[in-house]
Amino acid sequence: MRSRHLLTYLILAASILFCACGRQKEYSNFQHVSTTGWDKTDTLFFDIPPIKKDGTYREELELRIDNNFPFQSLTLEVIQTILPSDRQTNYELHCPLIDQKGNMRGAGISFFQYTFPIDNMLLSTGDSIHISVTHKMKREIMSGVADVGISLTKQ
Repeated sequence: MRSRHLLTYLILAASILFCACGRQKEYSNFQHVSTTGWDKTDTLFFDIPPIKKDGTYREELELRIDNNFPFQSLTLEVIQTILPSDRQTNYELHCPLIDQKGNMRGAGISFFQYTFPIDNMLLSTGDSIHISVTHKMKREIMSGVADVGISLTKQ
């Protein structure tokens, strides 16, 4: 019986390792948001350096919020330009953060982290990406947002 459990754990560990090896994080960076709040006119910029290998990449936006976040969701505008082709794409992301009962949907204790998909894109060697992120909420200054990040993972 003990060897069956050991075999199950080994297969599970090998599966996780196999899945993790198929994906390579090409880029991950967070920008800190002012503790006084994220002003509607403040734009966060991310510059992904030239890609090393052709392929399909998953782009995600990551958020960290604290208990001072006043709404159930956050709407963000993400504008990206892929260089050197100057292909520009605009995304409006609706990010649900707190459920109807007031419970945080993210993982954490005093800060809660979330990940939202932006796009799966085909990139060529040498492509770089310039990304800007702004909040699109009616409130001018958004409290409770601690960090905003962008990650790019090769699929």
